[in-house]
Amino acid sequence: MILKQNVPYAALIYSALDLCEIMLTRSDILFPFAVLAMQNDVQSVFTSDMDDQAHGGMIENLQAQLTERRMYAENTISVLVYAASISTPQGTESDAIVFNITDSSGENTITLYPYFHEKNSIKLGVPFTCDFSD
Repeated sequence: MILKQNVPYAALIYSALDLCEIMLTRSDILFPFAVLAMQNDVQSVFTSDMDDQAHGGMIENLQAQLTERRMYAENTISVLVYAASISTPQGTESDAIVFNITDSSGENTITLYPYFHEKNSIKLGVPFTCDFSD
């Protein structure tokens, strides 16, 4: 499921969701990664310091890699993907996949996909965006 405002990035989001499902059905760990479209060439980006634990430094490493790659090409779109735990307004907790989408003008949108483990797969909940306005 893609939110209306994310339709231009649907191919990148679906690619990332496919990889998330593969990772999460084989392990309980979602290692941070990114999907990058540079002048219509789609690439996956991973951090080089992957061990058996995901850690916060991996996200910063990926952000730096994406920033560097954006300097070399115009019309670059990226989706930085990582795991989070979220709490709904009703107080229920859930695991979620965070999609930090950066468009070609550098504007960011964060979309969260709650998910649940099912037998040999994951089930995605309804995605939503975050509003960070004060």
